[in-house]
Amino acid sequence: MKVFRNKSLKDFNQYGVNTQAKYLIEIQNEDDINELVKSEYLNEEKILILGEGNNILFVNDFNGTIIKPVIKGKEVIKEDKENVWIKVYCGENWDNFVKWCVKNNYQGIENMVDIPGNIGGVVSQSIGAYGQNIMDAVESVEAVNLKTGERKTFTNSECKFSYRSSIFKTTENPEYMIISSTFKLNKGESNPKLNYSSVEEELKTFAQQPYTISDVMQAVINQRKKKLPSTKEYGTCGCVFENPFVTKEKYAALSKVIPNLQSYPAGEYIKIPAGRIIDELGWKGKWKGNTGVYENHALCVVTNRKASGEEILKLIEEIKKEVKKKYDIDLKYEINIIK
Repeated sequence: MKVFRNKSLKDFNQYGVNTQAKYLIEIQNEDDINELVKSEYLNEEKILILGEGNNILFVNDFNGTIIKPVIKGKEVIKEDKENVWIKVYCGENWDNFVKWCVKNNYQGIENMVDIPGNIGGVVSQSIGAYGQNIMDAVESVEAVNLKTGERKTFTNSECKFSYRSSIFKTTENPEYMIISSTFKLNKGESNPKLNYSSVEEELKTFAQQPYTISDVMQAVINQRKKKLPSTKEYGTCGCVFENPFVTKEKYAALSKVIPNLQSYPAGEYIKIPAGRIIDELGWKGKWKGNTGVYENHALCVVTNRKASGEEILKLIEEIKKEVKKKYDIDLKYEINIIK
């Protein structure tokens, strides 16, 4: 395994915040895992598992050990007439995997294209987009206990997936590190999942019908390019807040002051778009120093790559407090904030 001391994290987080880690360790294979669990680096008071840094804000230097798994590889381990099971290691790029699946007519994750991160990160984060959720595609997760070195295969239910969370999502001192994930996907291009009006509208510009999963994937890519900031242009982790769930009574009250507020039924609750609420408060396109809110999507906080972690956090907390004051909604962070 590769061990770096007092390593700058500027190139390891999408905000480009120039903090540093006491130790940063790259894990490239099974031998590295065995070496890691026996090493003194796990005796540090603070431990963090880092993916591609697309969903994390470092506010201060990290006085501990950061583990960066970069184990690569994927393989079809089983298939029948309707389904295919694919084992993918934690260091594989998620977007590349989605596009590979679509190319092979494997259906079930195409709506989650263009989401940055590696397999370990997106599984632990329990990502979702345009009506699809990774929790519905994961069959099992193989992980290692960092304290004992024991390998364990978690079933889908044992992963305790929920909205943007799982048993593996923790900001510090994790018990398990994901090694690989097995996905169960459908075979064939027919009947792609369409339940977002913006994707349906985008598809109307396509000549071909019926639509294939490749068409749906391209429609999502087009939509994301229109709405979300480019990491080539900005320092950004995309959406910084989760979409809140409110009671039906709360939604009715909000609808009276926020015209045409979108709603997505979720059992006894209703999910509403946090970006719309923030936009109502006039944040879209607003900058303070090196940090601002993206002009096309109020959920995205962006920087000119000169902002400190403290500066970014200050703006995020200011938005959170204003939403609480105006609408009595406690926004939850979607990104991981490491202080």
